Amino acid sequence: MSAQGQLWDNQHGVEGEIEAGKGQITRYSNGQPTRFTFKKRFQRTPNVQITPILTNRHGTFNPFYLYLMNPSGGPPADEDGFYLGIYSKPGVSIDFEYFATGIYDGEDS
Repeated sequence: MSAQGQLWDNQHGVEGEIEAGKGQITRYSNGQPTRFTFKKRFQRTPNVQITPILTNRHGTFNPFYLYLMNPSGGPPADEDGFYLGIYSKPGVSIDFEYFATGIYDGEDS
């Protein structure tokens, strides 16, 4: 599930883009990150924020942390999506929400 939007100015064109959504990541035994793709390509690389959602509040807690990273060493986010990693025991899955924003001034769009 996700939602997208744009800020538009008749004089300058697109001034900002936004996408918010939900996902799930699972820790693999080899520790590889997972690629998540945006529903619509951004004009430029957006800022991405990740918020974990603890859905099983009454079960056993598995310590974890989520991180943005690119397996090739580049930026973790680009115009098409982002890489997300999880540090935890193999097999642990965590739900999360993401919020991606691209804000441009009138000359950038």
